[in-house]
Amino acid sequence: MRVRPINEKAYLHLLRVAKRQAPADMWIKGARVLQVYTKEWREVNVVVAGERIAYVGEKEPEVAEHTVVVDAAGMYAVPGYMEPHAHPFQWYNPFSLADFALERGTTTLVSDTMMLMSLPFAQVAQIMERLSAHPVKQFFWGRLDPQRRRSHAEPPFDRAGLARMLEHPLVVQGGELTDWQGVLNEDETLLFGLKHARDLGKRIEGHHPGASVETLNTAAAAGITACHESITAEELLRRLQLGMYVALRHSSIRPDLPELVRGWLEMGLPWSPRMMLTSDGSTPPMHRHGLMDYTIKVAIEAGMPPEEAYVMATLNPAVYYGMDAEIGGIAPGRLADVLLLTRPEEPTPELVIANGRRAAEKGRLLVPTVLPHWEQYEFPPVDRLGRDVGADAFRLRHTGGPLPVLHMRNAVITTLEREELPADRDGCVSLENDPELAVICCLNPDRERLTQALVRGYGRSLEALVSTYTASDDWLVIGRNPEAMAESLRRVRQIGGGVVMIDGGRVICECPLPLAGKFSPAPMDDVIRMAESLTDLLRDKGYAHLDPLYSLLFFTATHLPYARLTAEGIVDVKSGAVLVPPIPLP
Repeated sequence: MRVRPINEKAYLHLLRVAKRQAPADMWIKGARVLQVYTKEWREVNVVVAGERIAYVGEKEPEVAEHTVVVDAAGMYAVPGYMEPHAHPFQWYNPFSLADFALERGTTTLVSDTMMLMSLPFAQVAQIMERLSAHPVKQFFWGRLDPQRRRSHAEPPFDRAGLARMLEHPLVVQGGELTDWQGVLNEDETLLFGLKHARDLGKRIEGHHPGASVETLNTAAAAGITACHESITAEELLRRLQLGMYVALRHSSIRPDLPELVRGWLEMGLPWSPRMMLTSDGSTPPMHRHGLMDYTIKVAIEAGMPPEEAYVMATLNPAVYYGMDAEIGGIAPGRLADVLLLTRPEEPTPELVIANGRRAAEKGRLLVPTVLPHWEQYEFPPVDRLGRDVGADAFRLRHTGGPLPVLHMRNAVITTLEREELPADRDGCVSLENDPELAVICCLNPDRERLTQALVRGYGRSLEALVSTYTASDDWLVIGRNPEAMAESLRRVRQIGGGVVMIDGGRVICECPLPLAGKFSPAPMDDVIRMAESLTDLLRDKGYAHLDPLYSLLFFTATHLPYARLTAEGIVDVKSGAVLVPPIPLP
């Protein structure tokens, strides 16, 4: 696949520099270069013509006054990193993530488009094409399902919408496919999307946590080419044996990489060329440590040889997407994405060279990037409710029997149990003697529906928290004080979406996410600080799982087990049955 076109003039210049008949535009001298194709380090000259590498070897190039000479003596050179599975909407946005990636040496991103799907397709395409002008090479996935319960296919997840997205030249795969139950039930639209991606020769990313060999066989037969959901070395092996690629993940919600590395070493098997590394859409606090540079560092510290870690973050994903003639290695004809490191065990680069230009140094950008112009895009308004919501909406009436309680088994898995709880004198559920419980409500502003339950595991004595950052278009309201919950909701509507937390009768944290109520236009550093502030407050309140932000996102996501909050009520994911119906918004 052609990553960046080359015109005739640049092509001739590349050949002439390679033949030492024209002066180089850049000469990287003195570095020990990782040859990812042979996994060896060699001290060679890397000679650049325009955006591309013209020569890698012992001879010195022709030089002129314009030649940029990079003295890399004593340093180590590796290819620019590739993130094969990015979710660029975890409060940050694809433009701010690309800037951050470039600062830390990730020069290619393959990104999810889910949070853009509320826009007209022409605007989705415009955003993708604008991002393609960024120094970081940008490619995308075409989602096949909306990650929430549906009774029938609706745009953009109908046949026409899927075809339009999958056929876009910047879309290199379909997925990640989360509605596996729909595939098993032979949902016509899902099967069309799978087959159409396959017919186009594009990859298809699966999502199969804990899947049996039988399920994985069916997935591979359906066209799934990769899965990032392995949590043990045995699960990696199971997928590799069926011909899939595997992404070894280290994310804020699944920091599995050390266990995967140690487990693979214990099995004594060779590292596979079908292994890749991914950070899988970590929320902002984890990015305090970096992006793919941090993922590589975790792999090395767990015992993976540095050479293997770099190959999994460069060559292997490039091969997977059919881009290895363009990126993934330091070799002639490839785009000149070269990172200079102080030592092999330290993957955060001192200098980033992207497309033949010095792009970042010591974490600071040296080149202009791309501005998003968010005002041009027609995201639906976050506040679509034409009236106030009072405290009564967040009082859970006592039914006289056991009440529905969502138990958080981890940050994203919830089960529904029934518990006997006391009533107060107004006939509502009393939480006075159980600080671990809170009321949780899924409010759908379009249909003015409310799904109510209790939740155990999202902290202690939580007064009020409201989030428009959810996997659906619903609002999430959690707390123990109905008046504070109503006030938090008013405030989150005033700021145009995001997360608001009240404690002690006052707003203690406000996180504006004005883009669709889910992500921010701010730079990554600002978003990291904002997310860390909320995370610290929730941990002070007793949140004990891995990632409180992912919990907010996935309470309403029906691709995860077992009981989920939706506008249709609390739904059993496996059967589709409504366990607790919604009520009209009071």
